[in-house]
This record gives sequence, structure tokens and C-alpha cells, in this order.
Amino acid sequence: MDLDFSKEDEEFRGQFRSWIDQELSGEFRAVRGRGGPGDEHSLFEERCAWERHLGKSGWTCAAWPKELGGRGLSFSQQVIYFEEYARAGGPGRVNHVGETLLGPTLMMFGTDAQRKEFLPGIISGEQLWCQGYSEPNAGSDLANVQTRARLDGDQWIIDGQKVWTSGGAFADWCFVMCRTEPDAKNHAALSCLLVPMRQEGVEVRPIVQMTGTSEFCEVFFDGAHTEARHIVGDAGDGWRVAMGTLAIERGASTLGQQAHFENELAHIMEIARENGKAD
Repeated sequence: MDLDFSKEDEEFRGQFRSWIDQELSGEFRAVRGRGGPGDEHSLFEERCAWERHLGKSGWTCAAWPKELGGRGLSFSQQVIYFEEYARAGGPGRVNHVGETLLGPTLMMFGTDAQRKEFLPGIISGEQLWCQGYSEPNAGSDLANVQTRARLDGDQWIIDGQKVWTSGGAFADWCFVMCRTEPDAKNHAALSCLLVPMRQEGVEVRPIVQMTGTSEFCEVFFDGAHTEARHIVGDAGDGWRVAMGTLAIERGASTLGQQAHFENELAHIMEIARENGKAD
């Protein structure tokens, strides 16, 4: 397997490196290196502004097809993008879930109307998403989730609880795995609904960690609602949708996470050397 980058790849690296180094040395200098694990709440509004700046400049959703608003990057260019983002100290992205999970899921399973409605907001950084899968009594066993939704006219009514919801405290929307088919068993009863978070009937409780921050949340749905057209795929098709989402959850973006970890290790070693504790 040839792991060398092509001339075209290296030209792309130079283009993105030049852009991000310049942008993180100017107006957005303060967010450089911020917003990673344990630092998720830092400079949140500034990082939202950075997200919108990325979108305006065409640097969100770079792996998406060009016809859907992305750059259509090859896999090797995606690797370079995330490497360079980490190298430059790019801040923690506030819409990672929308860009890497929900967007591709709608590309695979959503309708043209859903893609037209939701993808532009993810690209622009104006619409933030979270994922509603795990539950207190089911963990990540999706076939055993107990959150339920029933169709009432042109609205789905949702009742239940999710936990370990990353970004739930600030998300505008959540894609929720729930049971909609009362006569079906296990995974055959599931559907995936797109649910607005800012409504009566949705309560978000941050889970405070040892760091004092709250990367994760509990989310309670008590008569929450969403429009009937906000179902991804058909009713009872949630298992197939979920498996598609999980299949792409560990894509090229995880390489960027490893690069960020490398940066953190280098910083720790620098502190250790300064304190004479590196040996």
C-alpha cells in the first residue's frame, strides 16, 4: 500500500496550512488550542464564531461531495486536513456531530427535502447538533432503547430519556433513536427522528465531570414534538439508519483527534522538562 502523498495532496496541504495559520494568528488567535477534552466550555461563543468563519470560508464539511456544499476531498486530503488543523492548534469544533454524523446520515438515508433543509445550516455553522442514542437502562444497546414516539396527526410526540449526550447543552437539534412501532420487537421497532432541542418538553441536565466541566448531558423528553416529515428513512427503519451512522463514526476525523492528543502530550512533556521531571 502506497502511503505517500501525491503532488496534488501536498499542494492542498500548502493551501490549507497557509490559510489556517493566517486565520489563527489574527482575529481568532484566542481560540487557538482551546476547546479540547476537559476544556469544552472555554471560549464557546468565540469558537462558534470560528465555526461560522470556517463555513463562510468553505472549510467546514470539506469531505462532503461538492454538489452538497463540500469540497469533495479525497481520503488522503481529508487526512491532511485533519493533520494540519491539529498542527495549527485549531480549536475544538462545536459542530463535529452535525458535520461527521448527521450530515452523512442524511446523505445516505434522508430525503432531498431533508438534505435541502438541514445540510446548509451545518455547512454554515449556524445549526448545531447532538446525538440521542444511549440511555440509562440500555447503554449503547440500541435494540433496547425505551424512548418512545407516537404519531399524532402531523407531529411525533416523544417521551423518554437519553444520557451521555455530547453537546446537548448547546445543540439546536438532536437525532433521536426511539421506538415508534408498538407491535414490533427489539430493533424492528426503532425509528430515527430529528428533534428540535429548544422547546417545552425537552430538559437538558449537564453531567458534571471531575474536571468541573460538562461535556455530556442527560436529555429528558416529556411530550416533546417534531414534525412527521422529520423521520429519517421509514418508520421502523431506525436500526438500518443507526448502523449506517455508526459505520462512519470513526472516519478520517479521528486521525485529527489523535494529532490533538499528540499535541497535548508534547505540552505535558514541555511542562515536565521545565519542572525537571521529564526523566
